[in-house]
Order: sequence, then structure tokens, then C-alpha cells
Amino acid sequence: MKDKLTLGGVYKTEWDDRPFRIIGLDDTEVFYDCLWPHDNTWTFSGNFKKKCYFYRTSRDLFDSKSRLINDLPLTEEEQKAFRPDLPMRFGRTRELKWNDFGVSEFTVFVRTVKNLNDNRFLEGKIDTGEMVLIPYGPKGGLKKGTIVRADNGKYFECAEVIWKAKGLQENINDITSEGIGIYRIGFEKGLPSFYIGEYKDSAGLLTE
Repeated sequence: MKDKLTLGGVYKTEWDDRPFRIIGLDDTEVFYDCLWPHDNTWTFSGNFKKKCYFYRTSRDLFDSKSRLINDLPLTEEEQKAFRPDLPMRFGRTRELKWNDFGVSEFTVFVRTVKNLNDNRFLEGKIDTGEMVLIPYGPKGGLKKGTIVRADNGKYFECAEVIWKAKGLQENINDITSEGIGIYRIGFEKGLPSFYIGEYKDSAGLLTE
């Protein structure tokens, strides 16, 4: 993990006069909040009951074009809403395609994907009992999100999310995808939200 940027750090960037505060990050990208000078409020903090899609950019860009000006550790309420502990992306593989799984039952799907030559995209768990999954339409725009619940009531296995995303995505869009992926986007209805995507993310940050 790169170590210059910090969760809760407030930064001055070269491309905007407003302060940006990091609310999530990993080796690839940064989620950030923005302080609005006209009323001294943040875009996301304090708006926990709304549907919010995080601002995001590449970690390399943020790291090279910003400087730390303050440190505001996330409050307990912000931690609960922003969930920086959750993965920013998971389930990415070129070996599967929405509308071309070739299986119709979850148990068969699990056996099939575990036998793939590279099944590392199934590793890890998503530590929440509920999430909002957002499919994309035939023209690429995001559609209405749906709350899904973990079968065990506590957390999701990656394969479980992929299977539930499959049902939502294929009901909205019958176009065969270029691989699959699940990507964090924000929060909605008090829950972390993720959009259903392809192997390459819609933000253009991931090419491989």
C-alpha cells in the first residue's frame, strides 16, 4: 500500500480551489469529499440519509497533484456511512460475461467457477449483511439500485454477490458484457452501494 495519502486527510489539489477530504482509498483510486465554501459544508458528510455517489480519481493523480493541509479523522457516523473498510472492487474477471454464464443454478455456478484456472477473483468476503447493487442499462447509464441481503445474514462471499448481480443485470440488459466486475460507488438507504460493471471499470481507472 502506498503511504503518503491518509484516510481523513484534507488536501489542496492543483485542479480545484476547494479542499478535498479522503473518505476511501486503496492502491488504485481515491474517494473524496468536497468542502463547499459558500456554506462550509461537505458534499457527503452529514447527508447520510441521501443517495450519494462518491467523487473519485486515480490515486497516482491525487498523490502527485495535492498537498495535505489538515487531518479530520472519520467520525463513527462517517465510518458507518462511508465504509472505507469495504473493497472498492471485487469479482473482476474476463472469464465470465453477463448474459453468458452458461449455468442456471447457484450451486452449479460455484462448482464451475472454482474449477477455473484462475479463480482468484472469488477471494475475500464483503463484510456487510446488506448492500445496494446497481445494474447498468443497454446505453450504459446506471439503473435503480436493489437491496440484496447475504444468505448468512452477516457477510457476502464474492460468488454470492456475483450470482445476485447476474440476476439483476441480465433482467435489465441483454447485451453480453466484456467480462464482469463489482465496483463501490457510494451509499444509499444507509447501505454501501456498488455498481455492476464489466472487467474494465466505468471510471476508466482500470485497464488491466
